[in-house]
Amino acid sequence: MLNPEINAKISYGNLKELIKEMSSEYSVKVGILGSKGGEEVSDNLDMAGLGAVQEFGATIPVTSKLRAYFRYAFGINLKKTTTHIVIPPRSFIRKPLERNSELRKKIKEKTQYYSKAEIDLAKEFISEHGSSGLLEELAYAVALSAVEQIRESFETGGFGEWAPDSPLTIEQKGSAMPLVDKGRLESSITFQIEKKG
Repeated sequence: MLNPEINAKISYGNLKELIKEMSSEYSVKVGILGSKGGEEVSDNLDMAGLGAVQEFGATIPVTSKLRAYFRYAFGINLKKTTTHIVIPPRSFIRKPLERNSELRKKIKEKTQYYSKAEIDLAKEFISEHGSSGLLEELAYAVALSAVEQIRESFETGGFGEWAPDSPLTIEQKGSAMPLVDKGRLESSITFQIEKKG
């Protein structure tokens, strides 16, 4: 399961204290989670594995079996000097979530309808009763904003930072957009919200 935990400090106005309260009561996970991670991509690779390869990159040793596969599947004879195939990292989870200003903006857009009075009332309720329905709403706003930020990375080629696909990959999928082929990886991004304690 690809699930790097990233702690982002989010601070804007009156929501700062409320987000701190939310973090103490709810855990928000975003990535390729649960059954989505186990979906089969090929004989030896599931969606979580594919996500890890794309997120962190991979160096694959060229074996005689791999040479035969390239010859049979693509009609390509790899050079004898080719000892490894390198897949560059194309972070679609960590880097989008590390773009704090963009993520904050998305969260703020989803929570802008909270008035100062509502936030103050929620903080008062929390101090007296220990919880608030607003905290759960805020957890969902954070999760949905993170998913939206990740999906935007697919639409923008990692905000213009992903390495381009190889000519062979472009030929095979008919597109030059990295990480975009059938849309399975992008659609596997989901979130979980868990109440702590």
